[in-house]
Amino acid sequence: MPDLRPSTLARRCMDLSARAAMGWPAPGKTEFHPNGSFTFEQAAEMIERLTRHFGDLSRLSCMDLGCGPSESAIASQVLRIPWRRLVSVETFPPYLEKLQGKPAAAQTREIWPKRIEAAVGDVLPGEIDIIMMIDVIEHFTRPAALRVLARIQRLARLGVVLFVPLGDVEQDELDGNPLQRHRSEWYPRQLARFGYDLEVYERFHGQMETRPDAAWAVKKTS
Repeated sequence: MPDLRPSTLARRCMDLSARAAMGWPAPGKTEFHPNGSFTFEQAAEMIERLTRHFGDLSRLSCMDLGCGPSESAIASQVLRIPWRRLVSVETFPPYLEKLQGKPAAAQTREIWPKRIEAAVGDVLPGEIDIIMMIDVIEHFTRPAALRVLARIQRLARLGVVLFVPLGDVEQDELDGNPLQRHRSEWYPRQLARFGYDLEVYERFHGQMETRPDAAWAVKKTS
């Protein structure tokens, strides 16, 4: 399969255009956690992390884009948070079937069987407090990912939360789902330029042969 990822020069041009669309944000800060300085549970912890950034989560609404079946150590935490409103967005039928059978602690829960691009088109600015993409942006081509990031920044009332593997992490389709293929690569410096504060965990993905780093990236929009 040909490598369709953009060249370094093309990527820089895309990033400049995306920064302009985002209003030329000030660069975010990056905190680096070297291998051996954290447990997997500490790196994967979501609830404490989000509370630290946004306060009482039970008063907030959340849109979880590309949530999948919510089975990973990180993604499953979304369902345990007592959100005021939780909107789970997923398009792959087998994942939707699994998701619909799982309980959620949210006061109001909605499952939208849509692609991400369609879902964000159905949300008004400020309607959702927090928009999350957990292990998602790497599945978009870079141009498409940048368009989505610029869009959700305008929609989220309080902020955007990403979790992303860092570097060139190859993955083909999984579970018969072609959307699982990795189509872009991401690095801390790039995300920081878009205004995200990052916590980078070295060699987080211990189950993979290359043991790539991963990062939480949080951007407050108000």
